[in-house]
This record gives sequence, structure tokens and C-alpha cells, in this order.
Amino acid sequence: MDIDAVRAQIPLTTDCLYFNTGGISPAVNAVTDCLVQEAQEISRNGPPLIMDNARYSDRLQSSRQRLADFCGVEANDLCLTHGVADGVTTVFNGIDWRSGDELLLTDEEHPAVKIPAERLGASHGVQVRFLPIHGSEEEILQRLDSMLTTRTRLLALSHVTTDTGTRLPAKAIVDRAHAASIPVLFDGAQSLGQFPVNVAEMGADFYSLLVYKWLYGPYTAGALYVERSWQQRLRVMPSSANYFGREGARRFEFATVPPSYYHASAAGLDYIDGLGIDNIQRYVADLSTQTRSALAAIPGVSIENPADPGMCTGVVTFRADGVEGPQISTELRNRRIITRPTGLKFSGVRVSISFFTTPAEVDSLVGAVADIVAAGA
Repeated sequence: MDIDAVRAQIPLTTDCLYFNTGGISPAVNAVTDCLVQEAQEISRNGPPLIMDNARYSDRLQSSRQRLADFCGVEANDLCLTHGVADGVTTVFNGIDWRSGDELLLTDEEHPAVKIPAERLGASHGVQVRFLPIHGSEEEILQRLDSMLTTRTRLLALSHVTTDTGTRLPAKAIVDRAHAASIPVLFDGAQSLGQFPVNVAEMGADFYSLLVYKWLYGPYTAGALYVERSWQQRLRVMPSSANYFGREGARRFEFATVPPSYYHASAAGLDYIDGLGIDNIQRYVADLSTQTRSALAAIPGVSIENPADPGMCTGVVTFRADGVEGPQISTELRNRRIITRPTGLKFSGVRVSISFFTTPAEVDSLVGAVADIVAAGA
């Protein structure tokens, strides 16, 4: 990849050192241009739904198909949402829970999953249990095996965890769960765009995703994959009217969606494909490894990512003895270095290494962290 050419398409790179793609990605020109063009077209020609309904429907279906193709699923099995929380609550609300049922999450679950899960405990008597994420893939799978019971009704796990960026062995998890007749929901917020993902081959029953992190789409847009056998079994619990969907996963698409967001999402996917997801994965893996090594060399700094490189992603997470993560992150922001503090299991800092990140930016980050830690220790 030509990094200079890539950075020329991301205006924010001239203003700061941006290490928070795992939170919200910076805007890519192709996505911004699409949004602007959509707004201008609506201004000139009026609301597409009213003025040209057939074209409106065809374009929205084309954008849905683009998302589906990127995930390796059929378009009819994908409903459009506003992000991961939308998809997760659709699944949680659609299952016929009984008191004493168990719902298994990771111990690193984002509030988008954790909060609606905990509400099930209050409303339905569901027992929420947490799978500890540490050690090797085999250790995690053994831990999972020991936690599955006859009361386990659903696994709701991050494909890539939010704080340590741990890539879970998704296919192996699905195989174990299905052997016990347990469905699996994955949160794909931190996975799609970091490495190739084929949801159908993975065998997940549900896959909730968003586009405004590693897919560089607009905030907020997302989608939910519902495996075909679940499309009639999952109850429809609408939060508002479903005007358009009667069959397939569109049964779970409520109210209206902002079509321009999904057209812009498709533009973001075209941009990612133009760079090549394999190229992105290789570049980010190399630079992330260098970043972890450089941060680990700072006295008092500990890396919180998996020891196995195959379980690592572009998320680099560290903590420092005697200095809280929010303090480090704030001090970095004061230097125009944008990161995110962690807080689910420890007080640290999450750094997102992306395809537009340069080695020089990593050097600046590491130098700043070393200064902050030395001053605060």
C-alpha cells in the first residue's frame, strides 16, 4: 500500500495522531463524498422514497447486498440496524427466555452487549455468566467447555474483544456450542475490516455489526445477520413499526433507516476492498507487533494483548505501574495523540493501529508514553 496516498484520503491525519479507529474511525474521502452527494441529490430532486420509490428500493437493496457480500452472507439474511446494540437487543428480545436460563458473555464485553444482557436478569431471571478471556485459544475453549450447561441458552461473544483486541476462535466456538444445541451471537464491531470474515462459513447464528470502526463507514450504521433457520423462530419484538419487511431477516428491520448511511457504507467497503483486506491485515499486524515491542520496553509498562500473535489484532493495549489509563490517555490527547482508556478489566490505554498509521507516528506515541509514565510513576 502507498501510505502517503492513503493518508491523503483521510484529512484528519494532518491534524493529529489518531489511534482510536477501534472507537470511531476517521472519515475517508470516499465516504464523505458519498454523503455529500446524497444530500445534494435530495436537495435537488426531493425525497427519494417519495419521488422515485423504485430507484430508492433498488439502491438500498444494492447497498444491503454490498454489506452482505463483504460478510459472506446472503442479502436476505441481513437486516439494517443502527449498530451492534440494535442487533444484540433484537436477538435478546426475540428469544423465549425462562427463569434460570444462562447467557454467556466474555468478561470483556462492551456495554452494547453487557447492558441489555443484564436487563434480561432483571426482567426474565436470566443468569449472565462471563467467560474469562486470557491465555491460549485452547485454554479459552477448555474454559468454555467447562461453563456450558443444560441451562445455557445463548452465547453472546465479541469476535474480537473490545479492550485487549483478542481474536477469538469463532468457528471452534460455534462448533462446540452447536454440539450442545446452543446458538451463538457474535459482536463483530472490532473484527470486520481487520481481517477477512465469512460469517456463513463460521456458522454463527447471529452476527451483529457496525461500519463506523474498522470499515470506515458513517456513524451510526450497522446490520444484523440472522441465520435462515432462526428467521421464523426468533420473535419479532418491534420498538416501532416495521413498514417494509415481511420475510427473511428484514422482519427485524424496524421503522425507516437512513439510506444515505448505507450507500456511504458501501462506498467505505469499496475503499477497503481497493486497498485489499489481506494487505491491510499484513501491514497492521507488522506495525502492531512493533508497537507492542516498543511499548513493552518502557519501564513499568505491561502489554495486555494475547501472547499468541495469531490472537492479536490492530488493537494494542497496555497499562503502566502507578499511572491510571485515563490519565495517560488525557495526557496523550493534550499532545494531539488520540487513544482511548480501558476500564472493563484494568485501567489501561487502548491504541488502534490502522492502515493509515505510520511507523513515525508509533515512535511519537511511544516517546510520549515513556515521558508520561516516567513523570507519573
